[in-house]
Amino acid sequence: MRDAGYDAVIIGAGPAGLSAALVLGRSRRSALVIDGGAGRNSSAMGVHGLLACDGMTPDALRTVGREQLREYPTVHLREARVRAVGGERGGFTVGFEDGDSVHARRIVLATGVIEDLPGIAGLAERWGKSVLGCPYCHAWEVRDQPLAVLATEGSQDVLFAAQLTGWSSEVTLCTNGIPLSGEDEAILVKRAVRVRTEPVLAVEGPDDAVERVTFRDGEPVACAAVFLHATTQQADPLARKLGCVLLEDGSVRIDDVGSTDVPGVYAVGDLARRESSPSGMTFVVTAAAMGFVAATAVDHELFMEELE
Repeated sequence: MRDAGYDAVIIGAGPAGLSAALVLGRSRRSALVIDGGAGRNSSAMGVHGLLACDGMTPDALRTVGREQLREYPTVHLREARVRAVGGERGGFTVGFEDGDSVHARRIVLATGVIEDLPGIAGLAERWGKSVLGCPYCHAWEVRDQPLAVLATEGSQDVLFAAQLTGWSSEVTLCTNGIPLSGEDEAILVKRAVRVRTEPVLAVEGPDDAVERVTFRDGEPVACAAVFLHATTQQADPLARKLGCVLLEDGSVRIDDVGSTDVPGVYAVGDLARRESSPSGMTFVVTAAAMGFVAATAVDHELFMEELE
């Protein structure tokens, strides 16, 4: 099957991709949203910090987003896996794993990232439930309970643990053997953060819950949740294959409106950031905002092109 072409093909159907599709639909632009499966936060108990949707599950948010797109006849959704994207601005071809293909004037990448979690027993299966990454998204639900921070980066984890004392007076930093500087130790003392330096053995608890962090030596630490800064990688190699410039942390480099270094290709959501933006500051609300802004840029760029 070949198609007459879309104004934009959006690869990824999380908050960023669906938001971009919504704005393009409202602009009467033809858009195809490619849904490749579960998103980064699909394991989370709820989405927080998003006005009017606080506590909604990620699946429910995606379902509502997809339903709202039905209002716009120029927007289509397709569940598929993208094999490759070729061509150039104004004439891209998106090929699917089933051999089908579609054409697009612009490409919006919203494929997200995946976490690289430490290989500690009990960690991966509790990620998003009781092993958490974002205090603004999840710390309220475990406020005033004992919390643990698993160090992965050193000084940044010290600040992370110190910051969590705003939600709990009982915070333990598990350094997992990572050395601390004198300045680090002073911060921890000032915020009354406990420290365990032994190698971490496991995160334990019934089902998805956390009750304790165990160590190779010494007594376990009781806690209701474990926080950590997990490194990430691109969930899909499409951006790299297209020639998009990647920053040191692996994010796709974009400008203020989401345009990449490849003409006609935009990137939105957790996979991309401006070079001046801090690494790792990814939230559902900002992903949706990035999709909105990029869609307006796509529409304006196409409009100016049509004037020529």
